[in-house]
Amino acid sequence: MIAEEYVLHKVKEANAEGRTKTFAEFIASVFEGKFVEIYLSDAYEEISMEQTSQNYPAVFCGKVVGAYRECLMINCAYIDKGKHMKLGNILFLSERAIKAINEIDGNGIMEDMFLRSKESLIIKENFVDRHQ
Repeated sequence: MIAEEYVLHKVKEANAEGRTKTFAEFIASVFEGKFVEIYLSDAYEEISMEQTSQNYPAVFCGKVVGAYRECLMINCAYIDKGKHMKLGNILFLSERAIKAINEIDGNGIMEDMFLRSKESLIIKENFVDRHQ
């Protein structure tokens, strides 16, 4: 898991370089060599049951290879014709398309982080109130 301190260190490091890094370059410096999921604000599937429906967020998953200016490069996971998951499909992604990125580390997936507004009260109880 990438710690807050590490991210803040990378921000200070980027600011000290003198040249402004693009978002893609910053992401590559933080997540280089790590497996991530990237959300683009699309849904890959919508399941409807009577009067309710649920969207599932579409994400790209793979290992961060690097960045060139505003282009993030990911060694993307994909399902082959034999229904096996593989790596090796290099994805070139515009930084402007990225809405969220998360390391794949077993500490929650993108889908788990989409909360309803009501659940903000649980955040308050579990994190805000306990740290005061």
